[in-house]
Amino acid sequence: MSPVRSFLSAPLAAALACVMAACSGGTASLPASPAASTPAPLPTPRATHGQTASGQPSAAAHDPIRIPLSGAAPDAIFLVGDTAWVLAGEGGTLLEVDLEGRRERRSIDVGFGSTHLAMPAPGVVAIARFDSSGSGTFLPIVDLGTGTVDASVQTGALGGLAQGDGGIVWALEKADRLLQVDTVTRRIVGSVAVDIGQDVHTEVQWGAGAAWVGSDGTPVLRVGGDLSMEATIPVDTGLPFLVRDGSVWGAGPAQLWAIDAASNQVARTIPLENVSEILALDVSAGEAWLAVRHPGQVGAVLRLDLSSDAVTGEYPVSLPSAVRIAADRVWVASYLTNELLGFAR
Repeated sequence: MSPVRSFLSAPLAAALACVMAACSGGTASLPASPAASTPAPLPTPRATHGQTASGQPSAAAHDPIRIPLSGAAPDAIFLVGDTAWVLAGEGGTLLEVDLEGRRERRSIDVGFGSTHLAMPAPGVVAIARFDSSGSGTFLPIVDLGTGTVDASVQTGALGGLAQGDGGIVWALEKADRLLQVDTVTRRIVGSVAVDIGQDVHTEVQWGAGAAWVGSDGTPVLRVGGDLSMEATIPVDTGLPFLVRDGSVWGAGPAQLWAIDAASNQVARTIPLENVSEILALDVSAGEAWLAVRHPGQVGAVLRLDLSSDAVTGEYPVSLPSAVRIAADRVWVASYLTNELLGFAR
């Protein structure tokens, strides 16, 4: 497996917020499960479960590994070797999962309303929350060695978090402010105003020497390490989900796109069909794996071959909230069933 990979699932913050409202007496309810609706017919040729579009068995034709989780509503995954750190937003716990042993090792309480995580230094995890729940912080920092949680960093409600360089994390406040936080000194060392609108889906990613900020339906903003505004890049829809090899990858319901960090231009678009919402994605070794919803709130994970732009596999997951590609498997957080699923590559 690759040494370190992180994912911060911004779109699931909205679903999690709905769950939180229901738990606190609000009118929101859980997202509908596939049993409550019938998916719209897929266009042909199209990959089905266990097959490619050509009808050949896919690399993930068998059922996935299933690792039950104690935390409710897992919505972010961070891989370090054979360990997955999984954030359970509704339960407010950080879970250590042994991928080889296929079991959860321990649970650390980090607070209700948690949606994003990053590992800015070995043995240190930063958590972003949209609800402080009276704990005094939206940005708890966890010492994994002792399991203790530091609540000393004071921010507003957060809608995104990204791991920077040298112990820095980039925290995106819902109130249109990007913070540069030193997790070693536990201090906010810089901030800049960013216009990301009022959409509940927001994101910040770090890579190619910049922070990439966006919300669904707004341009992607490139912010330099010195907090200067370097570029504003129009995209049709969708968020910047990750930076890989000089490209900023994002997606909306109609397309997967990639911004070339060298030119600050959208360099590639891949059309998507029968997708109503993108919840997460990862890209590696010529593949993109997308956590999506089809019309009718029917959840699935799509495998996309980036050389042909073809969907080569589709696997049902009631609500896939995070996806991470490892060397031999793709790990998916199942938000409604409280499981970590491992699909063979």
